[in-house]
Amino acid sequence: MREILTFFLPVYFLLFFGFAFLWRTWKTYKMTGVNPYRLMSNPGAEEITSRYFRVLPLLSLLVMVVYLLPERYYEYLAPFHWLNHESLQTLGIAVMSIALGIIVVAQGQMGESWRIGVDYDHRTEFVQQGLFKYSRNPIFAGIMLSVFGFFLVLPNAVTLLIMMLDLALIQVQIRLEEQHLAVEHGELYKRYCNAVRRWI
Repeated sequence: MREILTFFLPVYFLLFFGFAFLWRTWKTYKMTGVNPYRLMSNPGAEEITSRYFRVLPLLSLLVMVVYLLPERYYEYLAPFHWLNHESLQTLGIAVMSIALGIIVVAQGQMGESWRIGVDYDHRTEFVQQGLFKYSRNPIFAGIMLSVFGFFLVLPNAVTLLIMMLDLALIQVQIRLEEQHLAVEHGELYKRYCNAVRRWI
């Protein structure tokens, strides 16, 4: 399994950061002239989420790098050896792959409205089609699936911390975005919330 993971993890993160982040950011900027990276540092909850959403992806990359080093270095991450089973790692690979697909599809369906964070400066179209007919937050759902899958693939204290922080911070970020959308789209957004669940 280690041989598979030494191939899968670099490819996954290359696709995730290269396609779902850098390429999507560039494409949205090209279509709109607006930088979609809108993580701000406003005081309070938004400052906290913005700070940690910058750090956690780098921490995930660090975990991968340590795993790719000689095996003795991985012990510094306090691995949960009792969870280190090939069947769980295989499940984790599948979950991460499905999650990436969900994220990329949902980003594409958002089109010019896609943002990282809350865009207070530009009014965006309210997207309700595609995956958004079934979930108000398919991208965040995909991210949560991804970090869960990553934990299954490499169960250790750091990936557990990443997963728990991501799950908590996403809940906060969603509520910040919901407040903004409620102000921006009013009754239309209220009807949407009544018809579509936050998750599924």
